[in-house]
Amino acid sequence: MKNKVLALFTLALPIAIIGFSSSPQVEPVAVIELFTSQGCSSCPPADRLLSKTISNANKEGKIIFALSFHVDYWNRLGWADPFSDKKYSQRQSEYASAMQLNSVYTPQMIVNGSTEFVGSSEKELEDALNKSLNTKPTVTFKTLTATIQNGNPPHVKYELDGNFSECKINFALASLNETTSVKRGENGGHILKSENVVRQFISIPATATGEIKFETTPVPASNNMVIVGYVQSNDLKIIGAAMVEIK
Repeated sequence: MKNKVLALFTLALPIAIIGFSSSPQVEPVAVIELFTSQGCSSCPPADRLLSKTISNANKEGKIIFALSFHVDYWNRLGWADPFSDKKYSQRQSEYASAMQLNSVYTPQMIVNGSTEFVGSSEKELEDALNKSLNTKPTVTFKTLTATIQNGNPPHVKYELDGNFSECKINFALASLNETTSVKRGENGGHILKSENVVRQFISIPATATGEIKFETTPVPASNNMVIVGYVQSNDLKIIGAAMVEIK
């Protein structure tokens, strides 16, 4: 993903502060949440589509934040996805309830918390992105910074602008690239590549300013790490987002 914001400081050890500070922007953004699993044979095409979308967004300068959530309910098929987490399965179930879906499934993409479809459908993704990128956000990040000190996990601070009453703010810590040799299950014998794989996810009530700290593990290497912050209303629609990429 292309970082659309200015880095205030370059990476330096033992302390690094990465982020941006800007006047409020009203440029449309799109957040893609892909629910996927290494234990699902239908998921690799969706993973590739997500990667293609990230690449195209970089080239075209579109503000698209893509996240890959690995669910855990396919682990029983013989391969335990190393990036899966029950929390991500529960998050998908929350969407299913809000959207009145009969069940969860993989691969599933959800764009800006409001449009869902089979995650390998390029046409439906294109339509959803066009809609999102023509809708102005109602909340913006005035600042978003991530501090890394003495090998500790990232410490994030933020400042919001706009109408975020009764909303929540999510922070996803993701690895930019992951490669896995799958030994068993439906994708056994294949090498799978994934981008923007969520490793930790924190959701808190939205406030004008605030800070959060991720757990000690799992944390990607500093040159393979990105943090996406995004605000969701009660109906789960995403109304503002920003990203900090740590290099």
